[in-house]
Amino acid sequence: MTTAERENLKFLLSMAAGGLLSGHARAIAGPLREAALAAAQHSLPKLHGDLRPEFDTGVVFCGRGPFFSDDDLAVLDRESLAYRARAERFHDHYVASGAPIARELALSQAVNDYLASQVGPVLPTYKANYLYYDEPGLGIDPHVDKDEFSLNVLTMLEHRPDRRQSELILYPPGQDALHIHLEPGESLVFFADSVTHQRTRTVTGEAIRLVSFGYRTIGSAA
Repeated sequence: MTTAERENLKFLLSMAAGGLLSGHARAIAGPLREAALAAAQHSLPKLHGDLRPEFDTGVVFCGRGPFFSDDDLAVLDRESLAYRARAERFHDHYVASGAPIARELALSQAVNDYLASQVGPVLPTYKANYLYYDEPGLGIDPHVDKDEFSLNVLTMLEHRPDRRQSELILYPPGQDALHIHLEPGESLVFFADSVTHQRTRTVTGEAIRLVSFGYRTIGSAA
C-alpha cells in the first residue's frame, strides 16, 4: 500500500469511527453499529503494521513529563499567550503555528531522547502548534490525526476555571473510553494517528491553552 493509499484509507476509517461515536448512524441497528465501530478502531493501528506491535490504548505517557523543565513550561506559557492574537480558527478551535520557542523545544534532544526510549527512533515533523479553546462551544469531534502528528506530545498550559467541562477522550479499540484531564504542565504522549480521540465542547467562561508537538516513528510514512 502506498503512502497516499494508506492516508486515504485512514481518512475513511477515521470518518467512519468518528461518525459512529458522534451518533450519526442511529438508524443502523445497535449490534451492527458496534461491529462497524470495532472494525474501524482495530484497523487504524494495523495500518502501521509492525510499528504498533504492542498497541493497546495508544497512550505512551501521561503526566508531568521528564522532558520539560519548569523554565521550558514557563516560556511556552508566555509564548502561547503572545501568539493568541495570531491564532486562526480551524474548524472549532484556534491554532497558532510557527512560534520559534515551541518549534525549538519540539526539536530538543530531551524530548527526542525520551520518545526514542519509549517507542524507538522518531522523526520530528517540525509541527508545533498552540491550540486555544477559549470560547463557548469549541472542541473537536472524534477523529485521528494526520501523519504529521502520528505521535503527538500534547501539553496543557492552562485550563480554567477550576470547575471544568471540556475534556479529552480517547477511544482505544475494544476498551472503555479514556477520559484525560491534564493539569497545567502535564503532557499526554499518544499515537494520535491510530486511536480515535476528541475534545468535548467548552462552556461559557472556560478557557484552554495547549501546545502540540508532532513526530513520526521511523518508517511510519512508508
